[in-house]
Amino acid sequence: MKKNFLIIFCFLTLTITSKTATQFDIHCSDKKLASKIESILISSYNDISSSLQETIDQKIEVFVTDNEKQFLSKTGGRFPDWGIGFAYPERNLIVIKSPYKFHYNKSLTEILSHELAHLFLNKKANYKYLPRWVDEGFAMQKSKEWRIGQDIAVAKALLTGSLVSLSQIEKLNTFKRSKAELAYTESFLAVSYFLSEYGEENFCALIDYIGVGKKWDQAFILSTGSDFSGFQKEFEEYLKKRYQFIVLLGDTFLLWLGLAFLLVLFYFMKKRRTKKILEKWEKEEEENLADEE
Repeated sequence: MKKNFLIIFCFLTLTITSKTATQFDIHCSDKKLASKIESILISSYNDISSSLQETIDQKIEVFVTDNEKQFLSKTGGRFPDWGIGFAYPERNLIVIKSPYKFHYNKSLTEILSHELAHLFLNKKANYKYLPRWVDEGFAMQKSKEWRIGQDIAVAKALLTGSLVSLSQIEKLNTFKRSKAELAYTESFLAVSYFLSEYGEENFCALIDYIGVGKKWDQAFILSTGSDFSGFQKEFEEYLKKRYQFIVLLGDTFLLWLGLAFLLVLFYFMKKRRTKKILEKWEKEEEENLADEE
């Protein structure tokens, strides 16, 4: 009986694996790279599918371009120069620049998972309009894109009053690289905040409501009990609290004031320690004199 169960389980596992393994049609001039890409996509497919409770039954085409001309021809020519990957959800299409031909500041896994997440999220929304921060923030979540420097960038933007509002992120493709990176980071943080406060189930519900034709504000209220403007205020307060300490350090006056306080503190600590050592020596000397007598 156990043997039969094992055979059935193995058959089901192989069936599922073979389905996802044949899910991708990869166009790449390097066979080893194509194999690596397929392996990454299979793993990402299963992870994203599980999170969204969604599948993509149609074959997904992946083009790996070796030069800028190829990339622009596949993406329609209207794409920022800092872009290295592109997703076309309605066509189940992913286009990336080859890591062998272009310099990446991200891993291949991050890029592929990011673009695949776009396909899944838009499929779940039935290809209805999604705010850019939701689309990009979710993609960054699933590709686990985060760097320590991104915290510093947000803190600096708070200090200088140059945060990008969630509504402004719609114009992401027109931004210069530094502003685009900030917009991506804020999108990631906004989706992270949503998931921590309202949960993955309500995030999926929000996308489902969009998919059946609900307007954005209505979908937001139905899935969270709060309107979107309320969420934006919550998110802004969250950012201020999260980065308050870094922002304070970024203030030159407060920074020098803090350093001055530390120097004074160290001075008194050292003075106190020296006093204790002298008192100890005096006590030891008195004890030695008493022994001699």
